Amino acid sequence: MSTCRTLAVVHGRSELIFCKGIASNLKINMEYDSDNRGGTCIQIMHLEERFTTGCYVSENALHKRFDKLEYLGRRIPKMPHLKIFPIMDTDDCRQQERAYRTGNMFADSVFKDRISPIFNTPDLDPVLIECGFRVDRNDKYHDLVKEYELSDLIGGLKNCENTNICVLLEHCASITPSYQSG
Repeated sequence: MSTCRTLAVVHGRSELIFCKGIASNLKINMEYDSDNRGGTCIQIMHLEERFTTGCYVSENALHKRFDKLEYLGRRIPKMPHLKIFPIMDTDDCRQQERAYRTGNMFADSVFKDRISPIFNTPDLDPVLIECGFRVDRNDKYHDLVKEYELSDLIGGLKNCENTNICVLLEHCASITPSYQSG
């Protein structure tokens, strides 16, 4: 089993299914932080507090909550390869959207240099449809990488102004052995 260095903090169920589908289909390890298994939405306006309290106060606390994440106990930093991807819809909180997109919202987090905010405006469904990907049901998110080549997903989403989810997809490609050699 390979090392897990990726944590997706998901807005809701659609984003959770999307990330689990990518990880499953690419056979990569990814941890997920959601409220009520995606049943309760995580709002942008609560992220600043989320990333400075609870399991996000230290690497040790994060490892206790997500024990599959790579943790090098004798090193500083203990999680040097960790990448955190909050994946949020922007339809519910326009006031903090800019601070979220730029990452300024995470200035007080011990993980600030490892957080890559992902946005979907207004949310994931219209973004995927706008980019030509057919999604009629939540379970279709799981099979996007089966239905489309990863390179086609990245290419289709890369030039979309309403999302930067290709950042997550490019990261996933970079840790997928079959994409590293090609």
